[in-house]
Amino acid sequence: MSTPEAPLAGVKVLDISTYVAGPSCAMTLSQLGAEVTRIDPPGGASDTRRLPFSAMGRSIYWATLNRGKRSVEVNTRSKQGQEIIGKLLQAQGPEGGIVVTNTVGHSGISYEELCEWREDLIMVHILGHADGRPAVDYTVNSEVGFPMITGSPSDTSPVNHVLPAWDLLAGLHSVIAVLTALKVRERTGKGQYISVSLADVAATTAANLGMVAEVVINNEPRQRDGNFTFGLYGHDFKTADGGHVMTILLTSKHWNTMVELTGTRDAFAGLSVSMGLDFDDEVTRYKYRRVSSALFSPWFERRSFAEVTRALAEAKILWGPYRSVEDFVRSPESPLAKSGLFENVHFPDIGTVPTPRAVLKFDENVVSVPRAQNSPGVGTETTSVLHDDLGLDEETIDALRSAGVIGGQ
Repeated sequence: MSTPEAPLAGVKVLDISTYVAGPSCAMTLSQLGAEVTRIDPPGGASDTRRLPFSAMGRSIYWATLNRGKRSVEVNTRSKQGQEIIGKLLQAQGPEGGIVVTNTVGHSGISYEELCEWREDLIMVHILGHADGRPAVDYTVNSEVGFPMITGSPSDTSPVNHVLPAWDLLAGLHSVIAVLTALKVRERTGKGQYISVSLADVAATTAANLGMVAEVVINNEPRQRDGNFTFGLYGHDFKTADGGHVMTILLTSKHWNTMVELTGTRDAFAGLSVSMGLDFDDEVTRYKYRRVSSALFSPWFERRSFAEVTRALAEAKILWGPYRSVEDFVRSPESPLAKSGLFENVHFPDIGTVPTPRAVLKFDENVVSVPRAQNSPGVGTETTSVLHDDLGLDEETIDALRSAGVIGGQ
């Protein structure tokens, strides 16, 4: 019986991107077994110095998002640096020749120019807008309208959420693009240029969730609704000792269980009779969500957090506790502790950090969850990559470093 391999063992990728979307794409490919080499300019790109920092001054953000990659510093604006990129692509073998990038207007490493080095090149190009206009996650988010429907109904100012959702979704779309292009190349022998824009990802997501049709067909734009869940009954409740939980009543069974648990059966029966309402109907439950919350709330307010969460779990109602980030990290009940996906990994100049493996789980024929991988310092693999992959000797490498074509170690 052969030894199981990681799903993407043998695949080789050059990551010439910064910040979240591109690096998260390349990190996901690396977690699944691909060999990823991140290319930075000498001294490191701007995201290599992004907060938060460790006590030693190293970017924790960069280290965790770029773990498992080989880090090489190359001046890709120089002719010699561009040649290094081309030769690396040539040397990568049949499952290499893949570039993930978000560079804009950068001559020498465009798809057409890199195809001169490798005809079957696969390039995934992440853009702000599809027409090339610059944008980042938070500017795209404001354009689509999500900040205007986030927060309290009494507030009229935009409320930004802190999750870079469009970056992360664009990164996953980019992973799909790489895998799709690999399949096409396997079948046809031809490479691909695929562009993914943050704005397109945001716009299509809004449309797929019915928000566009809601305006066009019903002329009813989505409104702010606080912590209520749109389209079904879901709301947050406070407990007697200051705890806070979120509940979702997804089905009629969940609804009826909550009604029994909170002792509100008679109150809802009275509403049903007096107003002719059917609370077995999801639309009715959503329409009268505020009345329902007012009836449910006293049950939560009379009980401790421990009592509430135990009762909700026993009743098999969908719920989750509100945690601070610190609680998420330190609580023994946190998914970080219970998921089995995290292992302690030492990062130089940072420390030992719980680090996730890949979330995809495969059968016994492949390594189901590749190990979380360490992160090199910026540029620490420069010499070894140029020596091992391109066969450059020490004298040549020193000359390139002296000329400013490469940096790092």
